[in-house]
Order: sequence, then structure tokens, then C-alpha cells
Amino acid sequence: MTSKTKIESNHDYINRYSKIANMIEARRKELNLSLKDIEEMTGLCSPAISRLTSVSNRPRLDTLYKVLDALDLDIKIERKEKEANLQNLQVSTSKNSNQYNVWVKKGATIDLLKVKAKTKYEVRQILSETNPEWEICTIELYRKGN
Repeated sequence: MTSKTKIESNHDYINRYSKIANMIEARRKELNLSLKDIEEMTGLCSPAISRLTSVSNRPRLDTLYKVLDALDLDIKIERKEKEANLQNLQVSTSKNSNQYNVWVKKGATIDLLKVKAKTKYEVRQILSETNPEWEICTIELYRKGN
């Protein structure tokens, strides 16, 4: 097993937590609740609640659960499937695939992804399907010595 770089570890966290943060925000809007409403329901302060929807923060578990309870949401923990790992996205393993370095921006964070695809267009398609909230900053073909 190889060790992950800080960028790869940060990408894993952002990928996982952005899904949770997006669901919390969507559910709050679906229920037409303000941060003040959730503050009253949970006893938490507004900044703690708003940090839950900011991917750059690492929320406390007790804060997360209080908000999830107020929104009638729950977390399900499952074993990861190796194919679901988005760290090195791949759509095909043909000899025609290239490896691209892709810099993506999510909020104030910028991460480097390594994506295998035939073209830059295909890279954009893969990322828009897997993580549509990410803004692609740069796509460059990986060459040894980069």
C-alpha cells in the first residue's frame, strides 16, 4: 500500500465531505429552514452550523450529528469499493489513454488530480460527471520529468 501525499489525502476528504455538506445544505433549503432555525433546534451557534457546509472545515462529529438530527438525516457507513476510488480516475485502460494532471478548485482549496483519459475533453467529461461542483483550473498532459 502506498502512502498518500497531503494533496491526495485532502482530495479524499473534500470528495467525501462535499457530498455530506451539499446534502445538509440541500435539506436545510428543502425544509425552508434558516441557520437561526437550526440554531434554535440544536442549541449550536450559527458559525458552527455554517461551518458544516464549508468543505474547507473539518466539523466536529457531535456538531454534525446534532444538525443531521435536526434535519432528519443520518449517515450510513459502508466499506469502500476499490473501483469507487476517485483518486486516479480512469474510464479505460487502453493503450490510447494518457495521464493528465488536473488542477481543480473547490471553494478556496485547489487540488491536483491525476486522470487517465484519451483527451482533455474526456477529462472534462469525467470530472463533470463525478464532481460537478469542482471548477477545473488547468489540465496538462503528464510527461515524465514534470
